[in-house]
Amino acid sequence: MPPELIRNPGHSPIAATLSRVPAAWAKALGWLALVWAAALLLTGGQWIAMAHQWLTVSAYQHILFVPPIIGWLVWNRRAALAQIEPRGWWPGLVLMLGALAVWLVGSLISLNIVAQAGAVMLLQAATLTLLGPRAGAVLLFPLAFAVFLVPFGEEIVPPLQMLTADIVIALTHLSGIEAHIDGVFIDTPAGLFEVAAACAGVQFVVAMVTLGVLAAKIGMDCWPRRIALMALCVVVPILANGVRAWGTIAIAQVIGAERAGGVDHIIYGWVFFAVVVALVLALAWRWFDRDPDAEALSAARLADHPLVAKLERHSLSATTLPPLLISAIVLVGLWSALATSSAANVPVLRAPLVSGWTQVADPATPEWRPAGKAASAILLTRYRDQEGRFVDLYLAAYTGDADPTVGEEGAVPPETPWRHVEAAPAPDAMRGDRLMAYGRDRRVAWTAFVTNGTSQANPLLFRISTLGDRLRLRPEPRWIVIVSAPEPGAAPALQAFVSAADGPAALVQRSQTR
Repeated sequence: MPPELIRNPGHSPIAATLSRVPAAWAKALGWLALVWAAALLLTGGQWIAMAHQWLTVSAYQHILFVPPIIGWLVWNRRAALAQIEPRGWWPGLVLMLGALAVWLVGSLISLNIVAQAGAVMLLQAATLTLLGPRAGAVLLFPLAFAVFLVPFGEEIVPPLQMLTADIVIALTHLSGIEAHIDGVFIDTPAGLFEVAAACAGVQFVVAMVTLGVLAAKIGMDCWPRRIALMALCVVVPILANGVRAWGTIAIAQVIGAERAGGVDHIIYGWVFFAVVVALVLALAWRWFDRDPDAEALSAARLADHPLVAKLERHSLSATTLPPLLISAIVLVGLWSALATSSAANVPVLRAPLVSGWTQVADPATPEWRPAGKAASAILLTRYRDQEGRFVDLYLAAYTGDADPTVGEEGAVPPETPWRHVEAAPAPDAMRGDRLMAYGRDRRVAWTAFVTNGTSQANPLLFRISTLGDRLRLRPEPRWIVIVSAPEPGAAPALQAFVSAADGPAALVQRSQTR
């Protein structure tokens, strides 16, 4: 074979590209890759959980486009980055410690969104620490856009459900359809419809906000226009989702509820979101006033800002910072492992004595039973008083990294006919919920979370209250206490039972000491 036809490995396209990387950048990126590897090993559980949500939950599948978008944004800035020499920046250590603290707190209190945000913040902080303020200024928007890697939106599902239900009932009445609303359930002549969590429109809002932030940054130079676009990205999807849900009910009056539901899923999954995106972009099209390449040029100008120059004075050798960062990551990982692996012992639970109430034989197949999938010990029993009123008591203990406040551990059993209707009045330190099954069976449940002899109704405040014990490696069992009774007459029966029992914390104590 002629020598000129033999491929020289040293002149491959990849090798040629790498050879053009300045030595300072090659060294900085090598250290950054090493620190990123340590951070990913620490937060691997969060990244696996996020990837699973991106792939399997329709509300988050748009996040699959976020990494390529970040890559494109960085690539657009390659010319500006080539003019900068990366430098280690020691104040970034504070950012790294802050990101590690966020991840640790989120992990210990089982707040996924906080732990996942900490995992993303760790990569952002490492990048800024090892590349320096000037490179960080150029990469500011790509780094900030990485927050959309975190699957968020579940927190706004309940208010969006209620708002969608209000829009639907208003449109239903305006269209002349007779309907009655009960929480998130709408009763019409064609049947009973539920504005379920999947119908709240969170996927519309979250995806549109992500798209809106990108479009506003790269296509608009005027802040009032950016704010107006973001308002459209929030308001239009909410209103459009309400119209979609109303359309399902209206169509059901003609073709039946089952066939209307099938049409709804087809439109919802393949057509409707595209229409919403097209509508928002059409409304905002006349506001776009700059080319995407101009956005990269404006980012390059940030590197010469006086504030960035002041920040760059605190530089440090790039070889000094990575060992410090990796050491901090390892120490926090060990601390987290010790805190989550320690578990308290839970004794055998027995039905507590409650004055004026008698324990009755438990039904072989209880009509209502919380899941308790992660519980270490469970007690479900029934009481009756002299007036013939029945109250079901559910106690469950959680140890190690198990948590009683996650969604599937509460009063609404997953994968059952029971559905949450609306909040219900409850005593202090307890949360009330009205439940319904089969469109006819109704009951009220009061829930409390207990630890160290105190009860709490708010799941977030309860998680925070347990953080101190975990950080000090002093494991204490965490409990969920649910009392439930069928309607009508549920509230008086529950109030009488809880008063006679001296509250949820007393029920937990008596279940262990009887």
